[in-house]
Amino acid sequence: MISKNLIAILFLITLFSCGTTKNSTNTTDEYFNIKISQDGKIVKEKNGIVELSKKPFKIHVDLVKTDHVYVSSSWGKYYYDYPIEQNIFECNDKSFFKDCRFVAIKTGNEDKFNVNKDIYVGDGSYQNVWFYEEDTEWHRFDKDIKVENGITYATVTVENIYDMDKRDERKYPESEYNYPIEKINSDIYFVFATDHYEKGMEHPKELQRKKILLKFK
Repeated sequence: MISKNLIAILFLITLFSCGTTKNSTNTTDEYFNIKISQDGKIVKEKNGIVELSKKPFKIHVDLVKTDHVYVSSSWGKYYYDYPIEQNIFECNDKSFFKDCRFVAIKTGNEDKFNVNKDIYVGDGSYQNVWFYEEDTEWHRFDKDIKVENGITYATVTVENIYDMDKRDERKYPESEYNYPIEKINSDIYFVFATDHYEKGMEHPKELQRKKILLKFK
């Protein structure tokens, strides 16, 4: 006959194992994954910061359980400092977008297949959506995309910066708002997020968000 003490021990072991399994599952339960590489090597992220040289780099986007990711690349922190406990897709002012971050109608019109190998950098008025759908003939990533076991592996090569703020001021020559990465002199605050929306929902549901600060040296 099994003693009461042994039963209690077995119960605790089972409970602990279940808890461990659940936590382990949560840590890998990602909708997308972002990595940065330069000179063919992944650059290690430290406390949300990636340090790069002032030369071309690649953004690697793995779409694991989604077909799109919203992107803000900015000189400022309008998206970057948005509270993590709040839904970054919530928008209560559809007319002027006051205090709104990721809203579909604000999406910029980037090049198909990233032919200019650039990223748009601007203030809170700008955002982009990087997506891949097999039945759509174009996308915003580099042209070569790999799909394995339901996961889309895509890259965005960055050789140039397109400064939306300077362009909008209409007082700078194109060479000052459309320039090679070697001329960059500011950090870039990146925010990536994906959502889920169904008819009848007041706001899309935020599923995952990732922030990366790119520092150039």
